[in-house]
Amino acid sequence: MSDVKIEIEGDSDAAVALALLRMIATAEGKIEDGEREWYLETYAACLAVVRDADVLDFDDEDEDEEDETAKEG
Repeated sequence: MSDVKIEIEGDSDAAVALALLRMIATAEGKIEDGEREWYLETYAACLAVVRDADVLDFDDEDEDEEDETAKEG
């Protein structure tokens, strides 16, 4: 178990996105054993939500590419 504690202060977009990321990571049990890629993608999604932007779903892109490949083949 990690002894590192992070306190998030402020209301900047980055701080709010980080707080949201920590809540999601806790809810999904990723606090101790999350993968780097998951954290980066989830933080990017949190930041986009905070900034009221469209959220990219990287999993959907893979499925779209597979669908296009199947149509061509």
